Amino acid sequence: MTKFDRYLVLSQADWSGIFSSKKVTGSAYACIAIGFGLWFFNSAIRLSGFELSFRLAYSVIIFSILTLMLIGIYKHNFYAIPISIIGFNISYALAIFHQTFVILDHIHVVTVCYSILYFLINAIVFRLTITLILNFLVFLSVAICSIAPQILGSGSSQPLLFNAVILSGSALVLQHLVLTVRGMLIEQLGAVKLQVAALEAEVEIENARREAREKTVRLSRISVVEALGASIAHEINQPIAAASTYCQALRNWSAIECQDAPETLRALAGVESNVERAARLVDNIRLLTTNKDRHYAQVDIRELVRDQIDLMQAEFDRRGITLQYEPEPAETAAFVCASEVALATINLLRNAMEAFDDPIQGAVVKVVCRQPSSDWVEILVIDNGRGLSPEGIQIAFGAFQTTKDAGAGIGLSICQKVAEHHSGSVSLSANPGGGLSATLRLAAKAPHG
Repeated sequence: MTKFDRYLVLSQADWSGIFSSKKVTGSAYACIAIGFGLWFFNSAIRLSGFELSFRLAYSVIIFSILTLMLIGIYKHNFYAIPISIIGFNISYALAIFHQTFVILDHIHVVTVCYSILYFLINAIVFRLTITLILNFLVFLSVAICSIAPQILGSGSSQPLLFNAVILSGSALVLQHLVLTVRGMLIEQLGAVKLQVAALEAEVEIENARREAREKTVRLSRISVVEALGASIAHEINQPIAAASTYCQALRNWSAIECQDAPETLRALAGVESNVERAARLVDNIRLLTTNKDRHYAQVDIRELVRDQIDLMQAEFDRRGITLQYEPEPAETAAFVCASEVALATINLLRNAMEAFDDPIQGAVVKVVCRQPSSDWVEILVIDNGRGLSPEGIQIAFGAFQTTKDAGAGIGLSICQKVAEHHSGSVSLSANPGGGLSATLRLAAKAPHG
């Protein structure tokens, strides 16, 4: 803002915004054209004689002011507008003084009424102090030129002219009151806006503090889980290892005593398989808290996902939920840590299974395994359960975020961690017909990190 802007209602930038409209610019050019037209009919004849006089000088001044305003608008230098208006005020005062004291002629009622027009124009362009000064000078000129002929004895009384002067003075006082009240209201409005902005800032600061506290609590809980992860895994591995030992002993005994009972041997093999699977799952949880001991190998993702579906099939059947698997016909090979991907797949399956509050008819969970390109493989788990709101989807991946009464809120966090280990991503999206689609996207080639 320049020093000149302090005396104007509108700054240079504000004028630029107003005149960015073609309608406003066109109207301004039309007004200037009318001004040139009036100047031509009233002053062009005087210029043709080249007779040096006040009227000639007045005509040149008016022509210069109109030209200045035209060039200012065309060049987008809008300071020409207030300068031109000041010029018009001065020219108006000089014209009526010349008419009264040089020509010794009465000013007309219409000329007095012009002062009210100047009052309005000045109030639109200038701030209160400058407006008051200009308007007072215009009114003082009108009042002096109206009274002077009677004082000098060069004219008769004109009641209509005096009434016009009184009207002009009343308009000046009334406008000053209006502008003063407007200034007070603007100041009060500005103070209210500042108070509202301060309150909004306080609310935002408090919300930020609350979010920071909540994040600190979540991070503390995550740190506790990571710190206890290895210890818990070790404690759980002990009974699993004992169960595996007992299974091996039972197999050795059954090989001798149960040769004629193949059903017993098959059941024992199933127990051993699930004990080994439980041991791998516990080890997978331990691996998520560290970058060590993670083993990557070329794996057919179709078979890896099929194994997890077989593991969860009984639970889906018990809940009355149809579990469908649609692998791609071609091999979907990827260089992954099989134990981590298995753990993430189980978490996605469990989330889909728990998306149904009660056993309902038509509950379906579909699993799709595909390789959209040679660089990526995707595991999709699609359900028609209750789904999540857009807000729920946004916060679903936060640690300890859960919509289930008995949920720990770390399932999707585990999936996200696995995806990061494989340079991939995990995402959720709402299905058009209801339910949710979860997509685990993994790099098919060797990961970095």
